[in-house]
Amino acid sequence: MSLSTPELAVTELDEAFARRDLEAVLSHYEDDAVLVVEPGRIARGKEQLRRVFEYLFTLNGTAKQLDTHVLETGDIALFTSRWVFKGIDSSGVPFERESNATSVFRRGADGFWRMIIDNSYGPAVLDRN
Repeated sequence: MSLSTPELAVTELDEAFARRDLEAVLSHYEDDAVLVVEPGRIARGKEQLRRVFEYLFTLNGTAKQLDTHVLETGDIALFTSRWVFKGIDSSGVPFERESNATSVFRRGADGFWRMIIDNSYGPAVLDRN
C-alpha cells in the first residue's frame, strides 16, 4: 500500500474493491470515517463501513474513475471525480451507475492518505427527499 497521493489511494482502493479484499478496502479509511451509503443514509466508523462493503461485494461490481481532480492544502485533500460502478443485482441483472463524487482525505503521520469523508453521490445528496 503506497497511498502517497490521494490519486494513488483511490486507484489502490478501486483495485482492492475489484479483488474483494475487505481489509485492504477498509485500510483506505480512517477509523472514524463517514460514508454516504445513499442520499440520506450514512455509515460511520469501520464497523459500519465493513457491513456496507460486504454488501457491495455481493454485487460483483467494479468501480472506475472516469475523471478526477484534487485540491490539496497541507494534510487535507478534496478529491472530486466522475466515476462508474458496474455490477450485477440480486436477480442477476447487470447494472451501471455513473456519479460525481466528493471525498475528503487526510494524510496521516505515516504519510498515507486515507478517506475521512466518502460521498460517492456528490451533489445527489441534495436530492435526498
